[in-house]
Amino acid sequence: MGRVNYDGYETAQGKPFTKVQIKRIFDREDFYSGIYRYGEVTAPGRYTAII
Repeated sequence: MGRVNYDGYETAQGKPFTKVQIKRIFDREDFYSGIYRYGEVTAPGRYTAII
């Protein structure tokens, strides 16, 4: 978390990241990896992967 804030990244609201926000990103790994998953369906996501 410290590195993300140190490097100048901010949340959509323009604030520093918290531990909880970073945990949520990793909990939703498929989404942030550019994968869309719904039930048994897996497809390329709409957004560019960030992890």
